[in-house]
Amino acid sequence: MLKFAIIGCGRISHKHIEALVNNSEEAELVAVCDIIPEKMDKDVEEYYESLEEMGLKKEVKKYIDYKEMLEKEDIDVVAICTESGYHSKHAIDCLNAGKHVLVEKPMALSSAEADEMIRLAKEKNLKLGVCHQNRFNPPIQKLRRAIEEGRFGKIINGTARILWNRNDDYYKQAAWRGTKKLDGGTLMNQCIHNIDLLQWMMGSEVERVYAERDTFLRDIEMEDFGAILIRFKNGSIGIVEGSACVYPKNLEETLSIFGEKG
Repeated sequence: MLKFAIIGCGRISHKHIEALVNNSEEAELVAVCDIIPEKMDKDVEEYYESLEEMGLKKEVKKYIDYKEMLEKEDIDVVAICTESGYHSKHAIDCLNAGKHVLVEKPMALSSAEADEMIRLAKEKNLKLGVCHQNRFNPPIQKLRRAIEEGRFGKIINGTARILWNRNDDYYKQAAWRGTKKLDGGTLMNQCIHNIDLLQWMMGSEVERVYAERDTFLRDIEMEDFGAILIRFKNGSIGIVEGSACVYPKNLEETLSIFGEKG
C-alpha cells in the first residue's frame, strides 16, 4: 500500500483525492499540508466521505508545515499541488527527504530548476513524475498510436493552439496568477499541456526556438499572448499559439499534426 501525502489543497488537489479513492486498494492518503486549515479540512472531508461510501476508513493527518510532515509521517509519495513557483522548491525538499514526487504542471518555472529536480531524483533513485494527464485522453492516445505505427509518414509540422478568454476577474481570484515569481503567463500556464503534447508527438529534441510574447489586455506581470516557432532536430517545425485575450469566451484548444500521408 503506497502512502501518499499532498502539499497544497487548492483547486487541483481534489483530483488527487479522486485518484487515490479510485486506487484505494493500492494507495492511501496519510497526510495533507496547507497554510490555510480550511482547505485541508475540505480535502480530508472529501476523502473520508468517499471512503465511507466504500466501507473504508482511514486517518489523515493535517500539517501547516510540510517539512514537519515529511519528518514525522511515513510517506512514500508526495503530490505537490502548490502554486507553480513553489513546485521546484517543494519537490527538491521532498526528494531530499527520500520521497517519490508527483508534481503538478508546470514542473518548474525555469529549466535550471527542472534540471536540478531531475538530477536529484536520479541521484537518489527516486521517481519524479509531472502531471501531464492529457497524454492519456483517448484522442491523444489514438494519435500517438498512429504516429508510432508510421501512418503519417514523415512528420512535417505540428501546431498547438490555446485561444481562451481569461478576464481580469480570473487573475483577481488569486494574487499569484499572472506573476513572474509564482505563475508565468499563457505559455507557461494555459499552454503547457499542449506544448507537452506537441513535443511528444514530434518525436525529436528541439534544435532552436524563436518566440514573441506581450501583455496586451490584462493587468499582469507576464504575457497574455505568446507565440513560439520551434525547429526540431528531425527537421519538423512546431508552432505554438497561446492567448488569454479571446473575446468574449474560449474559442478553441487544438493540437494538429501534419505528415506526408495525413
